[in-house]
Amino acid sequence: MPEETAFALTEEAGILTLTMSAPGNNLMTGAFFREYEAIMDQVQLRSTQPGIRGLIIRGGGRHFSVGADVDALAERSAAESFDGKRLPPAHCKQKRHFTFLRSLPFPVVSVVTGFCIGSGSEIAVNSHYRICEKNARVGQPESTFGILPALGGLARTIKLCGMSNAYRLVMSGELIPAETAYALGWADFLCGKKQGYAQAVALIDWISSHTAHFSDEDSLPLLRQYLQEGAEL
Repeated sequence: MPEETAFALTEEAGILTLTMSAPGNNLMTGAFFREYEAIMDQVQLRSTQPGIRGLIIRGGGRHFSVGADVDALAERSAAESFDGKRLPPAHCKQKRHFTFLRSLPFPVVSVVTGFCIGSGSEIAVNSHYRICEKNARVGQPESTFGILPALGGLARTIKLCGMSNAYRLVMSGELIPAETAYALGWADFLCGKKQGYAQAVALIDWISSHTAHFSDEDSLPLLRQYLQEGAEL
């Protein structure tokens, strides 16, 4: 697949959809990260335009993302140095393109299918909400090859799952099924196969009808209200 087609950003009825269709089940190579950063710059630009009500992130194939290319990551780690005072600028830039999702003025929903692991899972946890289809498996296996999640995933997993659960997930590197992810608080909703996108649209529609000014601080109270009103997915 040509590199330029790896990401598609579309809009319908005020909802942006980012579809990731990179080679290797969205294997996060250097080319993937470069194009991801470019498309996220487009998302940030679109966020300033009127009428945008939400963003849905999904994989274009069977999997959300199988995570970073380990060989490329090892080469990059060896090439970058840390002087004990300042992280490498390239890493800081990359992390910003993940964590900025939480600052967008509308809900960001990741629809998780198949594998959602490593740096791929860091896209999902930096979203406001995660809808897991029942075939999904999620995890952060970085510790199994000697590193830790470094794109916001560690702090967000602690916030979502609690310290002890996050410690087990990160340090074991285990991949967990959607049902376990939901039980731990990693996932906000479970749904059947091929139902996640429609459910994400429904959630964004509900939120946009209940608040004119969305922020990350609003995400959990709105989720609780959504469930209390019987709109559970």
